[in-house]
Amino acid sequence: MIALSSMVDPQTLKIPFWTLFMVYVIQSIGELCLSPIGLSMVTKLAPVRLVGFGMGGWFLSTAIGNNLSGIFASHVSGEGGMSVESALSGYTFGFWVLLGSGVFLFLIAPLIQKLMHGVK
Repeated sequence: MIALSSMVDPQTLKIPFWTLFMVYVIQSIGELCLSPIGLSMVTKLAPVRLVGFGMGGWFLSTAIGNNLSGIFASHVSGEGGMSVESALSGYTFGFWVLLGSGVFLFLIAPLIQKLMHGVK
């Protein structure tokens, strides 16, 4: 949001390259930290005969998330292509929705932990 609201060059309507680069770095590090933990939890929580099915579900959820992000980006860009204003409003809305979802997941974490029956 900061890049779209204050770093856009008024003549070229582009943001600095380092902002895009840092977004990729942060997302890659986040994925590298999350994926092994998720796969480990799938193998611990799934019944022995369904571990492969559970891992397939884990990777399917990643694929669905990637597809949904593409659909979201196409809605933000609209028919005439993406403008600074449409990107700022769309991704600001997406930020608040994801922040609200994160707070919701944080609040139900104790319930999820009870359902895990002591698996760490």
